[in-house]
Amino acid sequence: MTRTFKSDLHHYLLSILMITLKGLSFMFAVWLTTSCSTQVKNNDDLNITNVDALERMIEQNRAALLAEREDIQIFVDSSEYQFQKNGLGMQIAIIENGRGQSLDTGDVIKIKSKVMSLNGHEFYKFDSTEFSILRDNKMIWGVQEATLGSNRGDSLILVIPAHLAHGLAGDLNTIPPLTPLVYYLRIL
Repeated sequence: MTRTFKSDLHHYLLSILMITLKGLSFMFAVWLTTSCSTQVKNNDDLNITNVDALERMIEQNRAALLAEREDIQIFVDSSEYQFQKNGLGMQIAIIENGRGQSLDTGDVIKIKSKVMSLNGHEFYKFDSTEFSILRDNKMIWGVQEATLGSNRGDSLILVIPAHLAHGLAGDLNTIPPLTPLVYYLRIL
């Protein structure tokens, strides 16, 4: 194996491990919350209250979000493109400005896209996907939000946190739970 392949494989396996740990942490927090409420009632020896369990779950979620933000920042810092943050936690780089009309809520658009993980693993590639901006459940919220105000013909790179992508469940097919996505897209 070449050194680059080993390095890529190491990064990929590390990413899978981190995603798995985030998912397991969330599932443990949910289990802890539900099981503590019945155990506290049934066992006076435990000093864990519902409030304590909720605080633990909140701290675990904060830690998972912080780790995701750090991973996204590492990706953005290592990129050759200039990214701009939006108010939702997404980062957008404009690769090419289109000359078409500005897009608004309800506009039906087509995009060509490639969907990847932060470490470069390709999940999907689409030559043409059509959706209505902020009106269509077929497209993830992050892409809809980023295309609002863009122009036809724009080429963008979107770094989308999990909460604006497929969230806790992933896409139940290829994209794992709690996975931030990198969208390379062109608005046709």
